[in-house]
Amino acid sequence: AIPESRKMLEEYGWLVPESVTYKFNSEGFRDDEFDQQPAGMAIGCSHTLGVGVKVEHTWPSQLQTMLGQKIWNLGVGGSALDTCYRLLDHWIKHLNVEFVICIIPGISRYEICTENNWTNFLSTSEVRPFLQGYHKENLHAMKYVCHLHQVPFYYDLSDNFENHATARDLQHSGPDSYQKLATRFYNSVKENNPDHR
Repeated sequence: AIPESRKMLEEYGWLVPESVTYKFNSEGFRDDEFDQQPAGMAIGCSHTLGVGVKVEHTWPSQLQTMLGQKIWNLGVGGSALDTCYRLLDHWIKHLNVEFVICIIPGISRYEICTENNWTNFLSTSEVRPFLQGYHKENLHAMKYVCHLHQVPFYYDLSDNFENHATARDLQHSGPDSYQKLATRFYNSVKENNPDHR
């Protein structure tokens, strides 16, 4: 498997030194330092963070280019929908958010807090059926938070987009998959608000 993986890494150009670098702001997100410019907010798991791809190839960055407007990337690797709700509820009060976009992490993930320490877990197959309603509640809560702040909320399931596993780790999506996802969100934003920038 190693020679095959190396061949794929060569094919995708990932063996070039520093082909993917990660820079995080002081709040721990893969983005510039936060400011108060009018912006969109992208939340989700590693597919939003952009594990294994250059920052300009992440779907929030590509959507930012398409819209000509800042999109803050609040993606957290390995996160659950609980994490997305928690981040949305906090940051929508502290940033100048015009709309929110979320890639819903897999249903098998959930988050708990112990002694002010947030931890994400992958559920067992026995627990998974009970998480469906729990997931739905988080999604409704996110919609409600956006409603309170009078900003549109767009979302999609991470399972719904093409994951060709062409990122540097050969597990996450590559630039082409994220470009298609960004285009879908671009169309949703424009359809909801044709005058949007």
